Amino acid sequence: QEFIDAILPRVKALRQGIPLATCGADGNVDCGAMVMEGQIGIVQELVDDAVKKGATLHCGGKRNPNLPGQFYEPTLLSGITSDMRIAQEEVFGPIMAVATVPGDDDEECIRLVNNCSFGLGSSVYSGSQSRGMKIGRQIRSGMFTVNDFGVNYLIQSLPFGGVRESGFGRFAGPEGLRACCLERSIVEDRIPGVRTTIPSPIDYPIKKEQGLPFGMALIQLFYNESI
Repeated sequence: QEFIDAILPRVKALRQGIPLATCGADGNVDCGAMVMEGQIGIVQELVDDAVKKGATLHCGGKRNPNLPGQFYEPTLLSGITSDMRIAQEEVFGPIMAVATVPGDDDEECIRLVNNCSFGLGSSVYSGSQSRGMKIGRQIRSGMFTVNDFGVNYLIQSLPFGGVRESGFGRFAGPEGLRACCLERSIVEDRIPGVRTTIPSPIDYPIKKEQGLPFGMALIQLFYNESI
């Protein structure tokens, strides 16, 4: 509740509008419009679903009736639980969704965060740097920042990308360069005069009585945990 009391006035104070001077605006804007008209409907469905399942709507929660265009009011929700769509789907809208960790337990916090099919970027804020790092190392995401947000996007030497439904592969950094390359496996004989040959028991036509035991023996030799 202390966090809600501190953040709610700031969310309500966000100035929404058109930032471009070419549209007659003065630029004193904190939150602009959404890119796609259809996304407003998706965001509204997520908010309505959360409220229906017990979340508290503190402000916003609807299209801005005072502005022409694709403006959705900055919204603050609390009491978010894992069964709500907004906890499991990407929002792409001006929504702050607050969930409470029972008992302020770190392990439960990690479980709640990882109980989602997405994992692009993550941040952990903590008065203890070591505690923040310990939690962050266990979050399944492509990027992690402790006591900051988004700075990894600005460091071009770091790979950018997510896990699970947030995508695969990376761009930027060495990993991003490798993604632009054709990677091939190349094998050659290292000892002159030594050539790979197919052992007689498994060469065609395969001798069943000898081939199967020979093949099983090779598998045991190469892949067994011990000789």
